[in-house]
Amino acid sequence: MHVACVNQDRGIGRDARKGAAVHVAAMREAFALCGARVTALDEKDGPALAQVLERAHAAHGIDLVYERYALGCDTASRFAQETGVPLVLEVNAPLLEEERRYRGLVDDAELAEVERAVFARARRVLAVSTLVAGYVRAAGVPARRVLVRPNAVDTQRFRPRRPGESVLLAVPKDDFVLGFHGRLRPWHGFPLLVEAAARLLARGAPVRLLLVGDGDFEVALEGRLPAERVTRVGWTPHEQLGPLVARFDVLPLGYPPDAPCWFSPLKLLEAMAAGVVPVVPALGDLPRVVRHERNGLLYAPGDLDALVAALFDLYVRPARRAGLAAAARRTARRRSWTALAREVLALGSALPEPAS
Repeated sequence: MHVACVNQDRGIGRDARKGAAVHVAAMREAFALCGARVTALDEKDGPALAQVLERAHAAHGIDLVYERYALGCDTASRFAQETGVPLVLEVNAPLLEEERRYRGLVDDAELAEVERAVFARARRVLAVSTLVAGYVRAAGVPARRVLVRPNAVDTQRFRPRRPGESVLLAVPKDDFVLGFHGRLRPWHGFPLLVEAAARLLARGAPVRLLLVGDGDFEVALEGRLPAERVTRVGWTPHEQLGPLVARFDVLPLGYPPDAPCWFSPLKLLEAMAAGVVPVVPALGDLPRVVRHERNGLLYAPGDLDALVAALFDLYVRPARRAGLAAAARRTARRRSWTALAREVLALGSALPEPAS
């Protein structure tokens, strides 16, 4: 099968240091691993993209268009409609709603019309969360054509450390490591994690924060934790992240109660695949991935006492921590990018025309 993988989002270049770029690259690699011929298209100009699609279709015959939805971009969906090639559309956020809420968009009638048309042309829409799926359905897409498929994980890159395997940094083996990886954003609730670490230290737990990625961590850290209890690692290429994440004991997520619930964090399954116990707020779709006391722990969003209690219990009960880590790993192994790509390819070979 020949798959045209289209990304017209101007903020997501092939070398962009963000999770969205990881997502785009991961799906393309996964399609190829499943045996598909992949044409990767990151052309941002609509007319130029149309020409490339037409040439590729004439030369090799495109069997499926897989597109990451970008606001106001309808070239790939028009091509699919005109040629009869199935379109599977990946929607990662309520983009028009974000423009209204965060960027002050007022005159959005044209963008809304384009969005509805793009959604309508897709044979299937893959939404990363139930909230995004609801947003797509509200735009007029029948529920039967909308599938909730959260972000997946590279289970070869993210895996538990093997005995004797070298680590990229020296962390005392007896430290209780709370990890963070990625680009720090305001909605990550990092100050909550810092305060939890401070309280755990006060209770005698040898806590270490291992911070891997970009962000102004110092603002939240200032004066709250001894410097020797924090290990900073700057931005790290995604292909080198696995051993660092595998050094975490726990991945505590601090999303506050008002955090946008449409997300599907890459960092969650990456840590779970590496055998790290997730401790996450019961928010959005997180409880669909993390089952309380089965493959991780849940706590009420913003509840510092509950977060500290959960983390301290994992520290004093290493056998329980090991059991949850193994279950987390099993969960993640079922949700690989390759499994998702295989499902999409199967869809592409059996999709009917969208009903009007």
